[in-house]
Amino acid sequence: MLLRAEIISIGDELTSGQRLDTNSKWISEKLGDLGIKTAFHTTVGDAMPDNIDVFQKAARRADLVIASGGLGPTADDLTREAIALAFNLPLEIRQEALDHIESLFALRKRPMPERNRSQAMFPEGSRMIENPHGTAPGIDLIVTSPHTLDGRTSRIFSLPGVPAEMMQMFSDTIQPRLIEEMGVGGQRWFYHSIKVFGIGESELEKKLPDLIHRDRDPIVGITVSKATITLRIAALCSDEAEFQSKIGPTIQQIQEQLGWLIFAEGEIDIDGATQAWLTDRGTRLGVIEIGSGAWIQKYLADLSSQGWTGLQVGRWFPSLEHLSESVPADFLAVLEEPIPSDETTKQLSNAAEHLRQQLDLDLCLAAGVYPTHQAVISSKSLPTSDFTFVLARRGKAVKHTTVSLGAHPDVLYHRLAKTGLNFLRLELLQHG
Repeated sequence: MLLRAEIISIGDELTSGQRLDTNSKWISEKLGDLGIKTAFHTTVGDAMPDNIDVFQKAARRADLVIASGGLGPTADDLTREAIALAFNLPLEIRQEALDHIESLFALRKRPMPERNRSQAMFPEGSRMIENPHGTAPGIDLIVTSPHTLDGRTSRIFSLPGVPAEMMQMFSDTIQPRLIEEMGVGGQRWFYHSIKVFGIGESELEKKLPDLIHRDRDPIVGITVSKATITLRIAALCSDEAEFQSKIGPTIQQIQEQLGWLIFAEGEIDIDGATQAWLTDRGTRLGVIEIGSGAWIQKYLADLSSQGWTGLQVGRWFPSLEHLSESVPADFLAVLEEPIPSDETTKQLSNAAEHLRQQLDLDLCLAAGVYPTHQAVISSKSLPTSDFTFVLARRGKAVKHTTVSLGAHPDVLYHRLAKTGLNFLRLELLQHG
């Protein structure tokens, strides 16, 4: 049986946005390794009625509930009492827990405040989860879901919110109990990513209508980050070999439908893929960018900091006027092929070929003109820009394209830069 889990994170510091909830991410990954699907992430503040409601709802819809936070000794730590009230269970002192708390204070040569006795209170019928390094032991409790006709049960684990304590308690106690007592761990969730660029999310889904259904096996999901689309394939399997066998037909179908739109598989973006293509071919590359920023060069510079040396030169100019000052006025005469009459294309082509010859490069990519940041953020709608890329190539005519791109201001420059890298990628695919 596939178990469904809900993860609850508790605290006003989380609901107010003052602190990021990293516990839920970590717990979800660990549950996935055990073959348990996390169906819900819930975050709740420090209000008793809300906590009671959250635990009751979680028990109705999840086989397994893991909560973090609210086990401290202060008045805003409500988890013990909330669980007890949610399932009509009295709280009782657990001597084992009280002895542990008192021993920690004794080791620190401090008197135990009376308030810390509350941390030794447990809902009736629950088991203790030892906390080796803190005063907040965890709770392990099986409850009957309220307001259901079938009387199904749900297992609740409650852990402190301190990440280091929570992680050790999960690994030392919860994981072994899940394996030994609930029979999990024979399978786990495996994932495989396919990266796509050059198509919109809705258009991509139209090309793969039968793959996105949530009841298929393996599951295929679509996510978008900074203009890159990721197709994430997931399946519950016993091992990597079974996973690869199961996803093979799905990968083949995606490849047949999307073709050149796919630029990589795995956790890599188009800049890393570009670096791999250039390195494999021993290609020397130059980049020229005009306008607000040097976004392609930034992507490639990040790779250069990791040891890649394929980018021989990168140059940025604030405007076409500044670009024209750096290139001989009569240089166009040495080009063998005619350049389009569009002034931007002409100047970019001129500069790219000039730099390629000057530095004996294999390729030189020129991009411009990036819109100013002020123009982007002041746009009343999604900013759209007509943008030109040219590619000077050893032994071939300069290649060019002009695209009209629009995106949210936080994404536009990333989309522009990745479009330039994709223009370069397609040239390498076609001509090597």
